Amino acid sequence: MSNYPFKNWMAATPDMDRLTLGEVVWPGAHNSGLDFDFPYPAYLQPAQNWFVCQDGPFIQQLNEGVRAFDLRLHSDEHWLGIRKFHTFHGVKLLQGRSLSELVKSLNFFLNENPNEFIVLDLHELKGTNDQPFDYKGFHEVITTELASRLIPRNNGHLTLEQLKRASSLQRVVLASDSHPDFNSPLYWPKIRHEWSGSDITSPEQLKQHITRTLANPPVPGSLWSLSATSYGELAGVKRITDELDQWFGPDSGWAPKCSIINADFIGGTPLISHCQQVNQSKGLRKARG
Repeated sequence: MSNYPFKNWMAATPDMDRLTLGEVVWPGAHNSGLDFDFPYPAYLQPAQNWFVCQDGPFIQQLNEGVRAFDLRLHSDEHWLGIRKFHTFHGVKLLQGRSLSELVKSLNFFLNENPNEFIVLDLHELKGTNDQPFDYKGFHEVITTELASRLIPRNNGHLTLEQLKRASSLQRVVLASDSHPDFNSPLYWPKIRHEWSGSDITSPEQLKQHITRTLANPPVPGSLWSLSATSYGELAGVKRITDELDQWFGPDSGWAPKCSIINADFIGGTPLISHCQQVNQSKGLRKARG
């Protein structure tokens, strides 16, 4: 028995091949670059509960079944090339995992699991020390390191089955702000985030936010991200495993209305399994017309 039963859950769900990328319900890792396995400086370790959002590194998240990565990247002018770019969290740019590690993890994982699809949601791009983000350097790095994996945005209307036929390598959506120095037919528009609007959000407030959002969700067939995260003033980032199970389980009716469900500590929740079931059902419904 594999430690990662959902390692290749998309390939194991052939009915979802009838869906487009915008029709898929994606299990997403909120602030995916900041996890408990990362070696933060000693002075930050007592405060980890306030900024760490995942349990393990990118490769663990991929193996657990995460398929959408909420990424905030900063460019550090002390470095050159790919080493310049790291994930961060919060206004103080608390540094997490590197872009280099993300690229290596993606390539390793996709070589082993060539028919899984992944969304890189570049939610925030910032420079350090009041410098602007290095879009030009970032474009060069992405072009060199990841271009062969990227699905061109003009292929967004194709189903997973058609995308597999079109290319054996292109499995990654990269979505970002547009910028004159970061522009390519390979890049998708920035993904809209629906969040509660408050840094402190109790599970009850989160439930109200999700109820409001899904009463009138964004356009069906488009990629958008629902923030399903809870944060307490005293506890920091909260684990809401039971709530996520209840809200997005097979009987709730919420999951089919979603695009990306963006959650903390997602590997320890049943969200991957729920997304797999929803996508199978959506694919079967599409087959029946």
